[in-house]
Amino acid sequence: MLELYVAAGNLTTAAFNAKLDPDTLVVDRTRFKWAEASEHFLMLEPFADVSERLIIQVGFKDRALPAKAILAVTSKLDVMDGKVEVDRRANSPEALLAALKQREAELEELKGRYAGNGPASLVLSEWLTEETAPIHLYVEAATADASGLAVHRAAGYEGQFSALVAIRVLKLHGQKSWVPAQASITSATGTPVKVLSVQMKFQDLPPGKEGLVVVETETPPWTAGKFRVELVDASSLRRLSFYLRTK
Repeated sequence: MLELYVAAGNLTTAAFNAKLDPDTLVVDRTRFKWAEASEHFLMLEPFADVSERLIIQVGFKDRALPAKAILAVTSKLDVMDGKVEVDRRANSPEALLAALKQREAELEELKGRYAGNGPASLVLSEWLTEETAPIHLYVEAATADASGLAVHRAAGYEGQFSALVAIRVLKLHGQKSWVPAQASITSATGTPVKVLSVQMKFQDLPPGKEGLVVVETETPPWTAGKFRVELVDASSLRRLSFYLRTK
């Protein structure tokens, strides 16, 4: 919703890059000295400053979406809009339908990949194949600021649609519980690897306990050798950074 700041005795003009239908203008004319729409312009001048938010609507002439512009008009101390250009990026019904079909196809693929729980779903989704075998990953020392965490071991799994990095993380005694919220992985050449998801076996990792964190990536990060992993909690303050390598 576009917000316009108007002031008594001053004309505010909104210029649209798509043709308007002046007959569809919906406005409380008792509040405005001028409230007129043309093919490309909406002109507003209130009798007095507007303390609340007045909603104004005007439709577009073509069949594309969005079908109308909705504006919230109010007054603000020391601020007034003179001329505002409105960029309406229209989508035709055909384009929206094509995008919807694409999203539905992607959803069906995801449902097929993650249908059900337990080990059988890996086979049924065809993520796990007869060629899938664990890849042992060696852990290099974590950074000095590891948020009271220690990495014990890790393994990689290359599936048909994505790859998994499984990491055993120990929460040291005397530290607060920890929940990973996001992960980033960078290849040996410094290229970011696209992360699809990050999950942990427990709801949170209590002190003195070991947790299994699984990061799903679009491509295997170990193909170029050593790679960097960073796990971050929801606050973005407690980070665990370390390197993994295949040999």
